[in-house]
Amino acid sequence: MSAMPLISVIVPVYNVAPYLRRCLDTITQQTYTNIEIIIIASTSTDNSVEICEEYAKKDERITLLHSEPRGLSDARNRGIEASHGEYLSFIDSDDYIHPDFLSTLYRICSEYDCDIAQCGYIRVDTNYNKIHSQSEKDIETYSGREMCYNLYYGIPDHLADIVIWSKLYRRALFSEIVFPFGKLYEDHGTTHKLFYSANKIGVTTQLLYFYRRVPTSITGVGFRLQTLDCLGLDGERAEFFKEKGEEELHNLWHLQYVKSYKGYLKNLKKHYPEEVEFRKNLTQKYHQEEHKVLENPKIPLTEKGIILTGFYFPRTTVILGKILPVHKIRRTLFLKNRK
Repeated sequence: MSAMPLISVIVPVYNVAPYLRRCLDTITQQTYTNIEIIIIASTSTDNSVEICEEYAKKDERITLLHSEPRGLSDARNRGIEASHGEYLSFIDSDDYIHPDFLSTLYRICSEYDCDIAQCGYIRVDTNYNKIHSQSEKDIETYSGREMCYNLYYGIPDHLADIVIWSKLYRRALFSEIVFPFGKLYEDHGTTHKLFYSANKIGVTTQLLYFYRRVPTSITGVGFRLQTLDCLGLDGERAEFFKEKGEEELHNLWHLQYVKSYKGYLKNLKKHYPEEVEFRKNLTQKYHQEEHKVLENPKIPLTEKGIILTGFYFPRTTVILGKILPVHKIRRTLFLKNRK
């Protein structure tokens, strides 16, 4: 396997001591051995850094970088800068991977001439109990543009996920793409750009990545004010496609942005009722974005109706969603047109 190209595995670490050994063991024991492991260890309140130092001493493929806690974006960007591989993969330090994770994804990139390869995942809890998994299917390939549609429609089997993990990337894709500094939900500002820049993407639903749902993680704590980062990045995604001249993708993602905005305002009122002025300012901006949707002749009237009733009559949205399953219809047409 030494003749194979170098793969850089980038692992940000912060306060994950209970799960870190499992993560690092599954990386160091990969059947694809020509790898370098870049660990960005942020100063932690547990013994995560000490565990990283222990592993770095016994495996020369590990490069350990120390850092102050500046978030995942900064850690991943530092990892990319320090890496030398022709391919990159990002593993969250509370997750773990199948022994053939890298070999399978590299084989897809090599045999199908793909810039990105992606696998299925199993969701587990903190005790390694399986919560949810996806069914195994054959390999499918998509153009980068098709995957941007897949990202919106959630196909195939939700594999075109926004998350940065569970994938292998050709390094060249990151020549002009970086993770947004200082933002939570940084994947929302990055993955669509990588998909769009890729010539071809290979997808397998082989279950090779184990995603751990930790209650204290960003995705596990539920709604908070900082979720606004995610909303802002969703808006930037819509603008990205507008700048690329992708009118339909822009319309789809702007529509999604407005729907997400509506959900944010609803949760803001529920969880932070005291934030009256903040909510007032956001509501004003929401109506500006809503107006753009209503004035756009390319967006179906049914979608516009759901947007309007969802804001003023939330319960009506549920009824309309059952009577007029626009999203499902458009997804079916998209799949049909691809064949």
